Amino acid sequence: MLMLSDNPGIGGMEKHTRELATAMGAQGQQVEIAAAAQHLKDLEGITSYPLNTHRSRNSPALLLAILHLIRTGNYDILHAQGTKAAFVLQRLASFTRRQFRIATIHGFKSRYPRASAFHQLIAVSQALANDMKQPGVTVIYNGVSATPQAPALLPAGTKRPVWLAVGRLVPVKGFDFLIRAFQACPGTLLIAGDGPEQQRLDDLVSSTGQSNTVKLLGFRKDVPALMAAADGVVISSEREGFSYVCGEALLLGKPIISTNVPIANEFLPEHHIASTDTPEAFADCLNQDLVQAINRAIRCQATSRKAALPCHHDRAHTDDLPGGD
Repeated sequence: MLMLSDNPGIGGMEKHTRELATAMGAQGQQVEIAAAAQHLKDLEGITSYPLNTHRSRNSPALLLAILHLIRTGNYDILHAQGTKAAFVLQRLASFTRRQFRIATIHGFKSRYPRASAFHQLIAVSQALANDMKQPGVTVIYNGVSATPQAPALLPAGTKRPVWLAVGRLVPVKGFDFLIRAFQACPGTLLIAGDGPEQQRLDDLVSSTGQSNTVKLLGFRKDVPALMAAADGVVISSEREGFSYVCGEALLLGKPIISTNVPIANEFLPEHHIASTDTPEAFADCLNQDLVQAINRAIRCQATSRKAALPCHHDRAHTDDLPGGD
C-alpha cells in the first residue's frame, strides 16, 4: 500500500497517517508513505518518500512525481489521506486502474472529491459524511490510542477545578473564545500547544486579567499525563472533522465540555455540548457540576471503547483484496 498525504501542515490528520501506517506495518502489512518531509521524521520501519507539498494539487510536477512513484512501486492499494491528496488521486484515476483507490476525508471543505473516483470514500465522522452529500461514503472514526499515565506536575499555584485544552494555536481552535469565556469560571485553564496565535493569546490573557488563572503551556508531549492531572478537558473549536483530543479524553474517562463539533457531538451527552456560540453560554457549561460530569464521562468511556478503532483503519477494506497487502 502507498499512503499519500500531501498537506504541509501538522495536525490530527498527519498524526493519524503516521499511527495508522505504523500499526499496519506492525501487523505485517507492507505500507509506504509519501508525504511532506517534516511528517516523515523518526518514522521507524516504514519506507517513506518526501514530497514538495507546497505545490498546488494541480501542479504537473507534483502529479508526475506521484504517478512515477505509483508506477515504480507495484502497489495494490493507494490510500489518500485528506482532501488535497484525494483530489490528486482523483486526477490520476485513469492512470491507476490496476490499484484499489481509497480516500479518507478528515475535514470540512467547500468542495469534496467525487466518490466515483474511488473504490472506497471514507469520512472520519458522521457529521462530515453528511456534509459530503455523496452516496457510498463510509464513516470510520480514526483509531485513537491513549495510555493512562501518572498525573503531570502542574504549575505552582494551580487552583481547582483544572480544565485542559489541547491544540495548535490557530484561529479555528477558538482559544480566544475560550479565554474570554473562562472569565466567568473558577479554577485554572491550561492550554497546551504552540502556533502563530501564541502572542495574540498571551496578550488576551493579560488584557482580561487572567494571568493567574489561564496558562499557555506551549507544545507538550505528555498530553495523557496532563489529562490525568486535569479535572476536565475542554474543546472550543469552530470546526473539526475529527477531534483527537476528544477521543483521547473519552478513552481516559475525563469529563469533556465542547463546542458543537465532531466527534464530541456524536458521543457526548447534550449537557456537555454548548449549543450557542456566546462565551457566556460556554461558561455555563464549564460551571456545571463536575461530579455529575465525571459520572457521565465514565458512561461515555464505555461507549467510546466499543466504537473506537484501535488503529486498524484499513483492515475492513483490504482483507479480501487480491494481490496481498
